[in-house]
Amino acid sequence: MARRMEHVIGLDEPAVNLYQNFASRRYWEDLIGAYPQSTDSELAHFSSDESGTDITFTHRLSRRDLPSIVATVAPLNVVVVREQHFDPFDRATNSATGHYTTQVPAPLEFGGTYILRQTENGSELRLSNVCKVNVPLVGGKIEQWVLGGLRSLFDAERDFTREWIASHS
Repeated sequence: MARRMEHVIGLDEPAVNLYQNFASRRYWEDLIGAYPQSTDSELAHFSSDESGTDITFTHRLSRRDLPSIVATVAPLNVVVVREQHFDPFDRATNSATGHYTTQVPAPLEFGGTYILRQTENGSELRLSNVCKVNVPLVGGKIEQWVLGGLRSLFDAERDFTREWIASHS
């Protein structure tokens, strides 16, 4: 059975400005550079045009960096591919939608949707995430661990974004 998690990231930046950052290759290159050294990460693909913005990351993790319950079902080295898409910004609604999928060489599926919208104090990015692990008995624990890791990742990316915007304004 899949687990779900809603996560909201609030930023002081207007939604249209935030979207412009998301449509910038430099933003994503700098974000990749901010990941910990133990996570060998790379921006594998970036494109942005009138149809939206597409980003693909690869993250290489060693099994020794994973919790033991996850390491039991993971290969020696794990390559996680995260593909993101943001639809074009809709100026009429001051919002944009998008989605992400993740490919992992394990019996694990996770992904979700984004809604970026204007708020009174700036903007918010609402993430709806789904995680499913097809491993009897321990699947639920792994799903919990993955969703907890996603929450931490999204919070770290929020903090990076705040600092990045402040230094690039």
